[in-house]
Amino acid sequence: METLNLGQHISQQFNEELEEVRSKVLQMGGIVEEQLQLAVRALVEGNVDMAADVIHNDYRINALEVDIDEECTRIVAR
Repeated sequence: METLNLGQHISQQFNEELEEVRSKVLQMGGIVEEQLQLAVRALVEGNVDMAADVIHNDYRINALEVDIDEECTRIVAR
């Protein structure tokens, strides 16, 4: 009976961790969508400052990608 409870606990934890990864992926997707819209607008309008802002804010996407990669690696390693 303990093994079953442990299995349910592990499954619950796994599901929670996957949900956290899913949430981060959705967050990253939203940021990418915003950045893409700004990049296209900057290109169409020839707005160099706006383009620079897009480049400057790219770190947010990169940081989330690294965070997601690390979380997935940690989940799989268990």
